[in-house]
Amino acid sequence: MPQLAQNKRGYIRGVRGAVITTLNADGTTPGSPTKVGVKTAQEIGVEMEVEEGEASTLRGGDKVLARVKDPDTIVGVNLTLKDARFDAHALQAVSGGTLVTVVEGADTRVIGWEAPTIDQQQTPPVFQVEVYAQSYDARSASEGFMKYTFFFCRGVIKGVTMSDKEWSAPEFNLIALQNPSLTSGVYRGEFVAALPAELL
Repeated sequence: MPQLAQNKRGYIRGVRGAVITTLNADGTTPGSPTKVGVKTAQEIGVEMEVEEGEASTLRGGDKVLARVKDPDTIVGVNLTLKDARFDAHALQAVSGGTLVTVVEGADTRVIGWEAPTIDQQQTPPVFQVEVYAQSYDARSASEGFMKYTFFFCRGVIKGVTMSDKEWSAPEFNLIALQNPSLTSGVYRGEFVAALPAELL
């Protein structure tokens, strides 16, 4: 069978943001999922979690007679997300907890976030993450975006570093696993023409 033609894309630069979509505990999408756009992401690191295949060597007569090795298997993806600003909605979507609000007249505004209790952390929220980066062609012209989808994630807040005359914002550690409600793998990458509304 001949190889299918591929769009001549794939020169990827920068990061445009991420969209966090809440899921049910079993990985299914709720009727009205909450979507949070992280528009000010500075860096999103992606590292495969690989379970190394077991190896076995048979020796005899003072030499190696046979060797077998099970295949290495990607069982998850570790993501680190560094945001340029404090985003209470993103903190809640990733770690749970409670939004801190204030009522001013007829308006209610979010002014902070309170971390979940130890007991609440035993059932952390699960969510899908979409990461977007700019795609360029060979002439350096913009030609859409590379979109990575991680179908089933859990996360924690890694921490906040505050230093004299330096900017600070929370960093997230996310682990992406295979979604139990889907037949797909851990993640997918594809070219798309436009950013979603949450990142505009």
